[in-house]
Amino acid sequence: MPTHKGTQTIETSRLILRQARRDDAEPMFRNWASDPKVTKYLTWPPNENVEVTQNLLERWTTEYEKDDYYHWMIVLKEIGEPIGSLLVTTVGRAQSAHIGYCIGQKWWHKGIMHEAVQAVIKYLFEEVGYHRVEAMHDPNNPNSGRVMRKCGMKYEGTTHASDRNNQGICDADHYAILRSDWDKPKHFMEGYAAESDTALVQEIYRRKSESDRLNKSQAARVEFFTTVRYIEKYLAPGAKILDVGAGAGEYSFYFARKGYSVSALELADANIAAFRAKMTDDDSIDLVQGNALDLSRYNSNSFDVVLLFGPLYHLHDEADKLRCIEEAKRVCKKDGKIFFAFISNDMVILTMQQLHSDYLISGDYNKETFRLDDFPFVFHTPEHCRKLLGKASIQIIHEVASDGASELLQDLVNGLDEASYQQYLRYHFYICEKPEFLGMSNHLLFVGSPEK
Repeated sequence: MPTHKGTQTIETSRLILRQARRDDAEPMFRNWASDPKVTKYLTWPPNENVEVTQNLLERWTTEYEKDDYYHWMIVLKEIGEPIGSLLVTTVGRAQSAHIGYCIGQKWWHKGIMHEAVQAVIKYLFEEVGYHRVEAMHDPNNPNSGRVMRKCGMKYEGTTHASDRNNQGICDADHYAILRSDWDKPKHFMEGYAAESDTALVQEIYRRKSESDRLNKSQAARVEFFTTVRYIEKYLAPGAKILDVGAGAGEYSFYFARKGYSVSALELADANIAAFRAKMTDDDSIDLVQGNALDLSRYNSNSFDVVLLFGPLYHLHDEADKLRCIEEAKRVCKKDGKIFFAFISNDMVILTMQQLHSDYLISGDYNKETFRLDDFPFVFHTPEHCRKLLGKASIQIIHEVASDGASELLQDLVNGLDEASYQQYLRYHFYICEKPEFLGMSNHLLFVGSPEK
């Protein structure tokens, strides 16, 4: 049974979670309580004036006398104002904690709600002693479910016409996490709330090594061999290559050591360190730390081949993706080629099920559309790739399933003898551009020409 301690102040990197105060009325009204978009799926209507908000706060603040009352204001340190709230109630004979939350739309999609909910779950398990924390949302509000999944909650099912909100009678998707699951090892990025794409990239590669991803096994090597095969179709002696998002340098070293002029740009500190650790006195690669959104250090029309093998794994906003591609087009020669790598949405579901036996039921994806949550990576279908490159005026030359089924079948592929492995590679090269196989690959390679 929980040992109730009331609404104590909790601090995170960006937030202070504290009790509501009567002087919160004006920022609460302004930041979220008056906004019909925020209250659309809630049970209370938008506040018509600040007096309504003041009356709400009067009721809330008197409840803090009870040690089983948990209601936090979410204060953003940057502005010193509350931007949302989070309520916990105890439900059922099993004494579970039920969480509900809302936040002003100005702060949607910034990882703030995830950061707040994660901190409260930790408090409820580790300080109060709840054994179960649950939440639910209207299926028409999928972003709320994404917060739950990112906090480690598992989908438990949908009850139909079982709830009511400002839209009327509605279905409810139910999620929960048990204390026993909270204590288990988590996904390598679970619990991290990204402030920006740049911060997320830094944290991903601080936690996860990129150094051997493409060479750790026969199965992993398939993507590398396939990609090199297509790059070499377009390389002439003396060609200049720009490797944007170079990671730990797998492609840069390969081509530099074959005599090509290679410039490499990488954002993550950990990858820069891994890249430099591999360099020898004979390597003449021009390695710099920088952002794919700004290639101003490079002259226009200066590279025969531009590789974008990392940025589109991490850029969430379409405007940033297009800016990245535009920069690559600018530095690429008019008759040059640009190579784009994407993480495939559709195949990941199968490979994740192979790793986690409950992924199909509780995984981080929309159970109706099969669209993955873009965390910690950004996922694309082949059609998404085509539309994006079309908007960027890229003339697509090749669409390639760069690793195909190799990750899903990694045990089989890694067990092949040399002759069988070479035949597997030939088979993979034979099918990797067939449209019927394109989506069934963990990684996609698109090759295009800049339409200038």
